[in-house]
Amino acid sequence: MEIRHTDIRTELFHNRFVIISTSGVSMKPLLYDKGRKDATQVLIEPVTGQLRVGELPLFERQDGKLVIHRVIEVRKDSLGNAIMYRTRGDNCMSCEQIHPDKVLGMVTKIYRKRRTINVTDCGYRMYVRIWNAIYPLRYIWYRMRVRVKKA
Repeated sequence: MEIRHTDIRTELFHNRFVIISTSGVSMKPLLYDKGRKDATQVLIEPVTGQLRVGELPLFERQDGKLVIHRVIEVRKDSLGNAIMYRTRGDNCMSCEQIHPDKVLGMVTKIYRKRRTINVTDCGYRMYVRIWNAIYPLRYIWYRMRVRVKKA
């Protein structure tokens, strides 16, 4: 059974969770594409409060596409309320900004390779810190690969 976007929105709006298979490559190596036999599934729950750096929101882009990317910065107003989230896929070099009202839910568990990864586990949080810390090196590596391909 295929889940339509409206079903996801409705379930999360009614404070229920959804489990979906991921697709695309923007969150590699953490999330695998649903076209593979070891595809990743994620548990998405409604958002309760503001997102924090490192969390994985499910949000809607302007074109209506649903996306899961990692929050890398939270911009706040003078009262401390989030006014914009800056996100980036783990396998991406560019960022995008999303408004809090575009966030539908957030990933709380990841199911892959017969394992369950809870986003509050120490190992997962360490992965997030390391992956974000090495971004400058990944960016340099990416730029070098692009230049070599062009040569």
